[in-house]
Amino acid sequence: MFRARQSPQIALPALLLALFLATPVMAQDWTLVYASDNLRVLQRNYAGSELDEIKGVVRVKASLNAVMALLKDASFNQHWVYRSGGARILEESGYAQAYVYGVVDAPLPMSDRDTVVRFDYQQNPLTKEITVTITNVPDFIEPQEGLVRVPDMGGHWHLKPEADGWVEVTYQIYGDPGGWIPAWLANHAAVLSVKHSLANLIEAVPRYANARSEFVAEPGQPSGQ
Repeated sequence: MFRARQSPQIALPALLLALFLATPVMAQDWTLVYASDNLRVLQRNYAGSELDEIKGVVRVKASLNAVMALLKDASFNQHWVYRSGGARILEESGYAQAYVYGVVDAPLPMSDRDTVVRFDYQQNPLTKEITVTITNVPDFIEPQEGLVRVPDMGGHWHLKPEADGWVEVTYQIYGDPGGWIPAWLANHAAVLSVKHSLANLIEAVPRYANARSEFVAEPGQPSGQ
């Protein structure tokens, strides 16, 4: 068993999944595009855009601390996030906020992309549900040679504790990948990205079974303990 990391950084899984998704304008109904016993992937388009927003929902047998430790471990995301090209923390403010740089190893014929986003962590003191909001900050650092900077993206992770030690994990994301990408290829890549990353999350989260943080309260535990 690997020892759980106690990194204080909000990690980047979300940003690496977001590269191929669309900018939101007047969202339509969700359409189910993939389903297994424990994983659903949905998409919807927006008026004026050929690209789709993606939402993935999966249930994991894990603590909130374990899931958050995985999401925060920027050094490990390359091992479970689909086509991750690596990530690093640029700046952080305690546990609740971090600026993260990430690279996506995009499939040919697309050029590799990079993203700069801010993650903001909040936990509901009553329900213990956690939301990690993703905000695009593309001008936080200078463009990097050989990479296409993602100009617009956003979304969130949502962790909802359930009975018997289960957590429902929802990842919802949109983005303009920048450059030129055929819409059909961008949409296909987006579905694959969410599907494979959330499936990998199930396998990766046991690595953090012993993770604990004073900032993450489990059901039945007062916040801040």
